[in-house]
Formats: sequence, structure tokens, C-alpha cells
Amino acid sequence: MFPTPTTFPTANTHRMVLFLDQQLHGDYERIEDILADAARYTRAASEAIAQLPYEALKPLQSWSRDLGRHCEKRRFLNDDYRHAAQSALRELARLDPELAPGLIDSAMRNLRDVLEASHRVTDLL
Repeated sequence: MFPTPTTFPTANTHRMVLFLDQQLHGDYERIEDILADAARYTRAASEAIAQLPYEALKPLQSWSRDLGRHCEKRRFLNDDYRHAAQSALRELARLDPELAPGLIDSAMRNLRDVLEASHRVTDLL
């Protein structure tokens, strides 16, 4: 960071200096936070999927149930969880975007974030 100054000017200037002793942490120190984000993204995706009209929800029901079970058990790093998230994402991509554009986009974004978080933590471990 910046070195702590040893002298301060006394001319007609006004300066405010704020020193913070924060250290930046990498992803390895944030593993718990990344997994908590994965849980939040899974819940948000499940909520968006649950609000879809029935004709859009029908092909996603089994994957949504699987994601919910993994979320309850807090298991975000295994292949079964990733397979359920990828399959739900594939099914969402097949849907007509006119059915519920905001909900479909939200669910897809959250599922992509979930997969990214799961792969990131697995890579770090």
C-alpha cells in the first residue's frame, strides 16, 4: 500500500488523509463466500423457475427439484449438482423467450453464476 507519511505540509492547504489497514484477499480465502453466493443463486433461480407459466415449467420440474434437494443439503461441488444446473439451463434455453422474458433471463443468469461458482471453488480446492 502507500507508505505512512512522516511529515505533513503546513501551508494554506487542507488535506484529509484516511489510512485503512485492509488487505485484499484472493478467491482462496473467499471460498465460503463463493459457496454462499452459489446457494443464493440457486434459490433465486428456483424462485424464477417456480414463477414460470405451467407450459414452460413442465420440462424443468425434475431439474428444479434436484437443484432444490442439493441446495437443502448444501452440496454445490458434486457432479450431480452441476448436471442438474446444466440440464436446467439447457431446458431454459429451449423455451420461447416470449413466455416470460424476465423470469427466463433471471433464471439463466443465476444458473450460469451457480455453475461458475461451483467450478471456481472446485478449482481452488
